[in-house]
Amino acid sequence: MPKHPAAAARAAQADRPIPPRRAALAYLACLAHGSPRAGLGLAGLLGALGALGGCGGGQDGASPADTAADTETAQQLAAGAAAFNGGPRAHVEGAFGPVFTWPVMPIHMALLPDARVLAYGTDRLGRQGAGLLYTVWDPALGLGPEAFTTLPNQTGTDVFCAAQALLPGGQVMLVGGDLDRGGTTNEGNPDVNLFDPATNRLARAGALAYPRWYPTLVLTPAGERVVLGGRMRVLRSGGVVVGREVASTPEAFTPGQGWRRLAGAASDEAYGETADSFYYPRAWVAPRGDVFILGHDGQLFSLDVRGAGSLSRWSAWVPPANMRLPSAMFAPGRILSLRGSRRAVVLDLNGAAPRVQATAAVPTNRQWGGATVLADGQVWVNGGSVTPNRLADAHYAGELWNPATGLWTRTARAAQARLYHSAALLLADGSVLTGGGGAPGPLTQLNGEIYYPPYLFMADGSGRLAPRPAVAAPAQARLGSELALTLAAGTTARRVTLLRAGSATHALNVEQRFTSLAFTQDGTRLRAALPASPNLLPPGHYLLFVFDAQGVPSPASILHLSTLA
Repeated sequence: MPKHPAAAARAAQADRPIPPRRAALAYLACLAHGSPRAGLGLAGLLGALGALGGCGGGQDGASPADTAADTETAQQLAAGAAAFNGGPRAHVEGAFGPVFTWPVMPIHMALLPDARVLAYGTDRLGRQGAGLLYTVWDPALGLGPEAFTTLPNQTGTDVFCAAQALLPGGQVMLVGGDLDRGGTTNEGNPDVNLFDPATNRLARAGALAYPRWYPTLVLTPAGERVVLGGRMRVLRSGGVVVGREVASTPEAFTPGQGWRRLAGAASDEAYGETADSFYYPRAWVAPRGDVFILGHDGQLFSLDVRGAGSLSRWSAWVPPANMRLPSAMFAPGRILSLRGSRRAVVLDLNGAAPRVQATAAVPTNRQWGGATVLADGQVWVNGGSVTPNRLADAHYAGELWNPATGLWTRTARAAQARLYHSAALLLADGSVLTGGGGAPGPLTQLNGEIYYPPYLFMADGSGRLAPRPAVAAPAQARLGSELALTLAAGTTARRVTLLRAGSATHALNVEQRFTSLAFTQDGTRLRAALPASPNLLPPGHYLLFVFDAQGVPSPASILHLSTLA
């Protein structure tokens, strides 16, 4: 089978948006590296053929001969797609692909603007030591070793248990992490680093005022970066641990000005010593523009990052939880949060004060589980265990929460347990990468699995993948404007959704946020209205999905949203 140059072309133009036609081929190209199960894009294979024609053959400079060659290659690749079968309940439970090897344990994952995944966490043996290397996985190259670019970390920073987020400009910012004091680890460092997808280079970019291990990084609508929490150091006496110091003062970075301490917002309760609130604080940009903080103990706070900062505590509470239970913003200003004793609540931040509403209890207690917002706005919870980091009561099947009903549905069973130091991340084809676990743990999971949600399968119980609608979309748009999309002939759109590119670690993914867009359709032309407020959609990179009449999503177009004219 001929090797298509799409992957090489993308590597040469890593700083440019991927045209939809080439993106469709990238999904298909995975099949060239193994069985039909061997590629991330297999869920989109049957529809990607339509994308080649429906997106416009020449919009990325391809000649008619190139287009014909692309189509021939795609037909050869897609011929194997029918071999994948998720089973008779795949349209209800979804299905997992095969387990595949990772060069490091993907404790931290971030989706990049070109649909690749940055990951880091351990050395090649799965041991604590992210000061050694990091890896970039290219889904378009499949699941084999050729799909990974593993590079030495030359920053001098051990980014084990750091915080990371994708910046609006396309770089990934990493703050804090571990510090090795002559063989003694598990203390914070103050380093700031930037990963550039165009060069795959990780480089030092300044320092914080406080060292931070286990911090959270939040991006504001104004483009500021706010770092919360983190442990600074362990206190020892005669070699015995007697206490700890934590970073209870937030810091904010303003582009062009640098970092400043938010001394007016210092708090042990919100992100300090109380109830381990320093440990990856749960924080999101709220519709008012402030940073909303959900305490592990159930307290609710609002952080104003202007000037020296200020912090307010809301009178409402939610049931207590801990740092091992996940939460996810599944709609504008609405958060699903798993709490103790299998309780689950929905927090609504859209009014004058937060409102708390109970929803159906999660069927299983998922300590160190993940919560991923899917392309349709449902929340998929996976992994974890009843007893933290214990293999004997680990959960292999997932649970899917439907915001419309508040109910949970059991989903497909994974082959591997995902416990402490595992992560899950929505990918551009609408599937979910799961991986990692260990360091420490009962297993050293230098591997991943891909979960294909029910919306990717035909509804007839055949277990076959559904044809995907083809969509041509712009690479950039401005908040408050109208998106002009082109659909393949014969496609009727049912829904248009946007999800912010995620960044996951330690049962935390505060960057993911979801919204549905109002739209009109006239033949193959579709127009969708973008909200004007950056509080609802902070500037950055988003996955744009169009669902057809059968409820099947297109492979995502990655859209850069800005507030600039």
